[in-house]
Amino acid sequence: MARWDEIFSLPVQNPPTLEFSSSDLVWSKVEGWRNKMDRVAVIPFARVDDFVHGESSNKECPTRFYVETRRRRALEAPFKAKVDGVLEYILYWCSFGPDDHRMGGDIRPSRNTYVPKKKNAGRPNTKRGCTCHFIVKRLMAEPSIALILYNEDKHVDKTGLPCHGPQDKKAEGTRAMFAPYISEDLRLRVLSLLYVGVSVETIMQRHNELVEKQGGPCNRDDLLTHRYVRRQERSIRRSTHELDEDDAVSINMWVEGHRSNVFFYEDFTDTDNFTLGIQTEWQLQQMIRFGNRGLLASDSRFGTNKLKFPVHSLVVFNLDYNAIPVAWIISPRFASGDTHRWMRALHSRVQTKDPSWKLAGFVVDDPLADVPTIREIFQCSVLLSFWRVRHAWHKNILKKCAEIEKQAEILRQLGQAVDRVCQGDENVDSFEQLIKHQIDDPDFIDYFKATWCPRLGMWTTALKNLPLTSLETCAAMELYHNQLKLRLLNEKDIAVYQRTDWLVDKLSTKSIENPRL
Repeated sequence: MARWDEIFSLPVQNPPTLEFSSSDLVWSKVEGWRNKMDRVAVIPFARVDDFVHGESSNKECPTRFYVETRRRRALEAPFKAKVDGVLEYILYWCSFGPDDHRMGGDIRPSRNTYVPKKKNAGRPNTKRGCTCHFIVKRLMAEPSIALILYNEDKHVDKTGLPCHGPQDKKAEGTRAMFAPYISEDLRLRVLSLLYVGVSVETIMQRHNELVEKQGGPCNRDDLLTHRYVRRQERSIRRSTHELDEDDAVSINMWVEGHRSNVFFYEDFTDTDNFTLGIQTEWQLQQMIRFGNRGLLASDSRFGTNKLKFPVHSLVVFNLDYNAIPVAWIISPRFASGDTHRWMRALHSRVQTKDPSWKLAGFVVDDPLADVPTIREIFQCSVLLSFWRVRHAWHKNILKKCAEIEKQAEILRQLGQAVDRVCQGDENVDSFEQLIKHQIDDPDFIDYFKATWCPRLGMWTTALKNLPLTSLETCAAMELYHNQLKLRLLNEKDIAVYQRTDWLVDKLSTKSIENPRL
């Protein structure tokens, strides 16, 4: 019991960085099995993957840790309360071990049936007997934390000598100098290029030119092969969005297979609407990177007329002020009363990664947005984006007014009316006066009366109560909206627009802006 009292007294460490390694933690010595001292640390269980990624990115010895053994007990399963009870046990091992495929190396009895191939291109010879591994335990007493036992933290073989990486002299000139697999960033970039139609040959040509320009390979990503890119291209070509004939069943299957990309999911019930919140790991990183002390903007009405369910996008802005989508919410309707559930889930997910993350402002484009909920959850100011209204006005003025001078005059008067409303000097009456002065344009008057007069009340209220965001933000939002339209609404078979699984597949594959190679 003394051992567990000591373990439970350890502080839960949660480094503020997106990924962290063993060097970022303070390790404690606790008495372990057979009177040995275990090197342990406690972190939030939700951040185990961040630790694994950070430890794999060790510059002195790059590698990748994989799950060698996993034992899991369901949270709801009955169990006897024990202080040392384990809900989940995961053994992570360096990819260069534990077997040793080098000449004279040891191979575990369970793995000695492997017959080497004549060509090793299909299976990289990465097993070099590395003993580096660590254990993660999720305890019954505290399911929210993870106990890490890291006794073998050196990348050496059984003789105690370095077996891969820059410190291994025998690895010079081989792939064992680098990590065993390409980075997640390069994998996403390759997939992004393939999804938009760039050929395998073009990708490899660009990549080889960059490697040659820098003077040869210096990391694992520089060893990207034609075979790997071709395999990814074949996988994309053979994949299908339609996992089942029934759209609802297909969506459920997709959610089950992509749990890490779903931050909120509710199926249709008697009281709740279908709501699906999608955010990939890459999007989460961008949200933390560019959203911290920055703006998070909402594009709340995409595909209302064409898609089965409209898409609500949340975007941040990078250093060039380009909009980057960091989350999508799909639902048949976005009532203000339903917003708090998925919004709170998204905020909690970000806070789990970075507790210090905080928005500077949240931009809405809907006058009926649930502003109090946004302020309560994100603890930031709320701004109003007027680009959607201006775009609609401009589009219909050009369509319904033939004279260029008249078009400019109407746009000028509309802009002045909006400015006066924002300053609190005018209200709906200013727009009604504008209509009376445009007797010569009956088409525009009919359009304005039918479309905007019923909405002017809520828009003027929003304009008075919320500050307007900058024109730069509005321009970036409009550009993102148009790009999303080009990428999604370009199908020859319009019947696919009535399938949600098609929409989910499109969003998660072709609608993320990744840097080019």
